[in-house]
Amino acid sequence: MPNPTRRDALRWSAAAAGAALLAPALTACTTDPGQPAPTDPGGPEDPDRRLRAEIGRSESGLVDLYAAAAAALGASDGAAVALVGERHKAYRQAIDPDDLASLPPSALATAEGSASTSPPPTASPSSTPTLPSSRAGIVATLLDAEQAAAASRATQCVSAVDPELARVVALAGAGCAGAAAMLEAMAS
Repeated sequence: MPNPTRRDALRWSAAAAGAALLAPALTACTTDPGQPAPTDPGGPEDPDRRLRAEIGRSESGLVDLYAAAAAALGASDGAAVALVGERHKAYRQAIDPDDLASLPPSALATAEGSASTSPPPTASPSSTPTLPSSRAGIVATLLDAEQAAAASRATQCVSAVDPELARVVALAGAGCAGAAAMLEAMAS
């Protein structure tokens, strides 16, 4: 075999570098036979389908509550409250992008027919919440709702099978706790 030239050495180095860069990409495209295949979030195989629907219903209720409160509070307080309502819309979209909350509970079973490990869905709130007439009463109603939602999200994030869903639910819970702190400041 003839002696390799400098050009051959550079070509081999480039090929080795390319192979080193390509290996992780190829590995990421294959699944480990020991690991289950990823499921479509919200799809029929998603073990968190019921949980997504439950949280979606809860977040929709909060969105409706905030919309009613923003209209009742007027310009100054209403604007701050409306921003929190928008955050709940974002949480709902991130957790339940397929609008599973609108499906009847019987449609939420996984493809295997097994129930999810999450708690059963709660009753859907009315689309037009009834609020007290006073500012203090409205703020207290919002505060109670946020505190309850924060406590629920803490439990719900632990019951999520999908780690990404657990993370998003925990973030939504932290957002609820932050909104509760804002409402406590508004109440004083």
